[in-house]
Amino acid sequence: MSPELVERFAENAAAVGFTVHRGSAPAIEGAGVSKAIYGLADTGSVVLAASPEEPRARSLLPAVHVSLLREDRILGTLADLFEALGGELPSALAIVTGPSRSADIEQRLVVGVHGPGEVHVVLLPAAGAALQSAP
Repeated sequence: MSPELVERFAENAAAVGFTVHRGSAPAIEGAGVSKAIYGLADTGSVVLAASPEEPRARSLLPAVHVSLLREDRILGTLADLFEALGGELPSALAIVTGPSRSADIEQRLVVGVHGPGEVHVVLLPAAGAALQSAP
């Protein structure tokens, strides 16, 4: 895991509208919470895979969505994602790049129409890494 890759992800995620947290999820009543299988540093996107344990409704229906992402699951590019997935594609794969946006009506940009208008990503330590406690 490259610290530069993590920082690039955090910068790009903030630029596309995510609120980026490190180490612990915010307490937001009614928020949907999902575990991201990957993050993409070049776009600041989180990658969500639908499964019985991770239903799509968690990321699509609430007004606020929180993605939990381990730092060691951050990849550089979309090509890296498909290389990592190989032939093992889930039934539904969502690449989320910021809050829902649409300009369908009169070409006016509206946030939160087709999904969450507020999105957060929580960067968690790599698997096996010790959490650092505050002094």
